[in-house]
Amino acid sequence: MSFQSYTFLFLLLPVAVAVWWLLNWRGHGKLAQGFLLLVSLAFYGKARLAFLPILLGSILFNFWVGKGLQTFARCQKGLLALGLLGNLGLLGYFKYANFFLENVNRVLGTSLGALTLLLPLGISFFTFQQIAYLMDCYRGDKPNYTLLEYACFVSFFPCVTSGPIAFHDEVIPQLRAANGHGPTAQTIAEGLWLFSLGMWKKVLLAQAFGGGADWGYNNIPALNSTTALAVVLSYTLQLYFDFSGYTDMARGIGKMMGVTLPENFDVPYQALTIRGFWKGWHITMTRFFTRYLYIPLGGSRKGTSRTCVNTIIIFLASGLWHGADWSFVVWGGLHGIAMVADRLLGSRLEKVHPALSWAVTFAYVNLCWIFFRADSIHQALSMGKAIARCNFGALSDQFTDNFQLALPAWIGREMGITLPRLALLMFLAFTAFALVFCLQEKPVKNRKFVMTGKKGVLAGVLLFWSIISLGTVTQFIYSNF
Repeated sequence: MSFQSYTFLFLLLPVAVAVWWLLNWRGHGKLAQGFLLLVSLAFYGKARLAFLPILLGSILFNFWVGKGLQTFARCQKGLLALGLLGNLGLLGYFKYANFFLENVNRVLGTSLGALTLLLPLGISFFTFQQIAYLMDCYRGDKPNYTLLEYACFVSFFPCVTSGPIAFHDEVIPQLRAANGHGPTAQTIAEGLWLFSLGMWKKVLLAQAFGGGADWGYNNIPALNSTTALAVVLSYTLQLYFDFSGYTDMARGIGKMMGVTLPENFDVPYQALTIRGFWKGWHITMTRFFTRYLYIPLGGSRKGTSRTCVNTIIIFLASGLWHGADWSFVVWGGLHGIAMVADRLLGSRLEKVHPALSWAVTFAYVNLCWIFFRADSIHQALSMGKAIARCNFGALSDQFTDNFQLALPAWIGREMGITLPRLALLMFLAFTAFALVFCLQEKPVKNRKFVMTGKKGVLAGVLLFWSIISLGTVTQFIYSNF
């Protein structure tokens, strides 16, 4: 099931919120948690019922390993090793087994057959959440959770498939605190606003740019340099509005249920450096790797050389986490190299004019997204060559025709504009609007939600506009990770 389905919007979500608060308001906290678990499992299992045993098995395994880490001090290292092996083994089998076999065949000249595997939804996200739980238990935390509370946290339906990566001590205390209380007007209003904004980002903006991006990557030989640049920029905007839209929707649902999920984006496309970009992009993934990989490796405590190596390691790991393909590793490596350069140049970067600094950073991020989007390194290099040829010309009509803001032909006739020209104008207008939106967004520290009449009307308009445009909406990009 997805957020942008009619079943979710008109059945599961309103019922989940209403029953959750009714049971808690009446003081039935455990019953409310049991209901939440059933809703979350129904939401997760709707995509494919066979995924449910994997999620449930992972929950049970990690819960009992966590209990063991809190109880048996002498066996902690062995239990942690067991927990990490179990989690990484599960992730490795489903996500990387065929990638491993493919590379063995390439290196050794063998012909090992690929396994028939389906990637369970959200496995990268709920695996990392549980690794964080085990690591915290190993470090001395003794959270006294019941199995029901822990299962609710891991399977919490707003973020089980695509994040944000929340930690146990952020979610479970809030689930407990709901007992004996009802919803507040503030949390419901803020939740509806975030959900409406996120849905608008996904359904209208991400979907519009996605059509042109998909066409471009499937037709690279036909692209001139102008169209290739437009394709790359389209994916840059599609990815941001798709993933930040999902996060807004997830946080909005959480708010409606009294749970504040962590921020995942903080104006990343306003960054003046790559370091600034990563302070604002996929924040919860960055903090996971920082807390549970970068710092254990020594962080920045062991000299400049070791810090640079550690930085490269975590970015290569983050690239591989996104998918089983060398193009993701290259994407991570490029960002790792830029982060090292950022550290080594230090204060000298502050002397660069902000406009130039932003332009270079944004261009580099776009370049890296080519490897992130491409199906292979070869395809990414082909896109790079299409840009580097410098054969600039008019944008391809086929590209603008695939811009997914469908417009009736009569609009163009009434305006005296041909449909291809109208599609071009709409692409240019939406691109300009999207860039202005990204550059004018308020940083998280400056955001303070106050519901007003105008904001309520705007939320209603965005939600209505999104709902009537749901016909061809695809799943969220990060559902594949």
